[in-house]
Amino acid sequence: MIPMAQYKSARAEAEHTAALVRAALMRAGIPEEHTRRVRALVTGKGHAYVEIGALPLDSAVKLLNTLPLALDDGRAQPAEAPS
Repeated sequence: MIPMAQYKSARAEAEHTAALVRAALMRAGIPEEHTRRVRALVTGKGHAYVEIGALPLDSAVKLLNTLPLALDDGRAQPAEAPS
């Protein structure tokens, strides 16, 4: 088990980073109801993580289109979103 101070520090770092990820996703045009799935996690050993969660296909495509990819035009090829 990790000391509480170490847990709190890891949790604060994970929460801060999760908030930055949520803000970046919203700037990419992903609706807030999808960004709420981003959350901070800390393991029992004190490792901090940010869980992105499941995104609907259209939001995942928006995310891909904002990432610098090594494709011909630098953009992901959008998938057809389900109707």
